[in-house]
Amino acid sequence: MPKLLTIVSILAIFLSGCTALRAIRCGTPSTETYTNFDLDTIHAADTIKTMLIDSPEHDTYFQTTKFDGGRLHNETIGEYFRRVRGNGALLIVRNDSILLEEYYGNVDDHTPVNIFSISKAVTSLLCGIAIDEGLIGSVNDPVTKYLPELQTAAPEFSQLTIEHLLDMRTGLDFKEEYGWNPLSKMAGLYYGKDVMKSIKNAGFNAKPGTKHYYNSLATAILGVVIERATGRPYAQYLQEKIWYPLEMDSDAYIALDSRKNNHAKAYGGIATTARNLAHIGQLYLNGGIYNGRRIVSRGWIERSTHANIDNEAYSYGWNNIMTQKDGKLTVTNRFFALGLFGQVLFCDPEQNLIFVTLGEKKGYEYHLLFDDFCNILSSHH
Repeated sequence: MPKLLTIVSILAIFLSGCTALRAIRCGTPSTETYTNFDLDTIHAADTIKTMLIDSPEHDTYFQTTKFDGGRLHNETIGEYFRRVRGNGALLIVRNDSILLEEYYGNVDDHTPVNIFSISKAVTSLLCGIAIDEGLIGSVNDPVTKYLPELQTAAPEFSQLTIEHLLDMRTGLDFKEEYGWNPLSKMAGLYYGKDVMKSIKNAGFNAKPGTKHYYNSLATAILGVVIERATGRPYAQYLQEKIWYPLEMDSDAYIALDSRKNNHAKAYGGIATTARNLAHIGQLYLNGGIYNGRRIVSRGWIERSTHANIDNEAYSYGWNNIMTQKDGKLTVTNRFFALGLFGQVLFCDPEQNLIFVTLGEKKGYEYHLLFDDFCNILSSHH
């Protein structure tokens, strides 16, 4: 019996280091999965002069108006979200004023929630800042300039540029699947302890730049490029260049592949609050300026928020709302970043409106709901 226990113990120790077993142990990704990983903290600003104002004089339209039709059944937007969201948050901001702020379940205004792929938009923002600072030469640089070890991996890496990563035109042979398959490449990236191993082992099924295919490995590569180019951990650079200047009032966290390798899950590992995301929305609506200070170039904001149909309305980590015009599909100027469980940061430049929702329910296209409400509010005023 002692011999059997020894064998079982050794086997358990061996399997605990296996990515597939780690995936099984953690289960299907959720908004709290990030707590299973090593984390770096992105600290809140020391001095808060919040740009978000909640006053009794603000427009109560969203709080009191009941809507009927489509997704709503004679209910306010808050009642709708309370019905469908579970744990989560809803925040609507215009002109720095809070029009609606509600929290559901065990979430409040200081609760960090995993924003999953909204992290890609944040990583894109960091890339733009690194280019502004000259730490990254340009979006046309090949990734091998910053990750020279990839020169001995697949030959396509030498043709893969930073812009290919930002626009998801990488040609990488990587299936973006979220079903619970602990043996998938996505599980290997998400639950693995060495992101560079996933990158080096990646293959290609198309020439970089030839077609759009959304995949998290692209932003994983971009995250390591930023870390190498800046010479700083992802969390430190994010804290210095975004969290402090944007006067974030709550700490955030970024999951790492492991403490040993110390690479951030730049593609989907940030956990933060609805208010913090609203500050990022304000930065983009203000053309890269926050509270009078230039944070990133206007050109970067313009490129990030004006996608084209050929790239499936995706640009630099952001999406544009699409619509039919004169019988043709076209993009509007409303843009949003989207996470796995319907986390949304949505911006309408014409009305200076920001919508944020965080939570854990799949299958609800909140960005389309927000687009509907932008139309409603436009006609209301």
